[in-house]
Amino acid sequence: RCKNMSNIKRYRNKSNIRNSKNRSNIRKSKNTPDIRIEVPIGDYDTDDAYNNVLGYVSKKACIGGCGFSCNPELSVIEQFRLSETCSQFYQPQKIWHFFITFSQKWDYNQLLKMAVSIADDFSPWHQVLFGLDEKGRNPHLHFAVNAYSYHPDYPVLSEETMKGYMKKIQNFLALNYGGKVTLSFQRKE
Repeated sequence: RCKNMSNIKRYRNKSNIRNSKNRSNIRKSKNTPDIRIEVPIGDYDTDDAYNNVLGYVSKKACIGGCGFSCNPELSVIEQFRLSETCSQFYQPQKIWHFFITFSQKWDYNQLLKMAVSIADDFSPWHQVLFGLDEKGRNPHLHFAVNAYSYHPDYPVLSEETMKGYMKKIQNFLALNYGGKVTLSFQRKE
């Protein structure tokens, strides 16, 4: 088990969602667990959105991500906010949160490889922080994706675009990990 981002680097590989055909290290079996992707919608348009989501994900047992640095002069939250400040675009939704749950336990190394592959798909345009959560019945993954690109002239991550990413992730997981993969966008109550 890892406790910080420095341990994540060894899990990075050249394969990602865009190039998933060469993933021979992933074994499928008849007993492959079901996977569920959940995207809570709502309340991500407030001034506290970055603090709340990034603070929540950063408290997980093992974290990693793309598009930010571990800089003592500028926190991850400040780096996410800076992308919004510099953007030429506007939308109320500041950040996207989604999580992936599993019907049975998975190997942590496999979950971290999965998280890195998913984060890499957003990374050319958007900052991503992910965390491996050990609490609950089975380990699961949380992701925080900045709706604002760190490229000021790149459009924000709209709900329609996010649904496209989620569908792509759903297909990636089904292809590479097997089992039933469901996707749910749910309004927060």
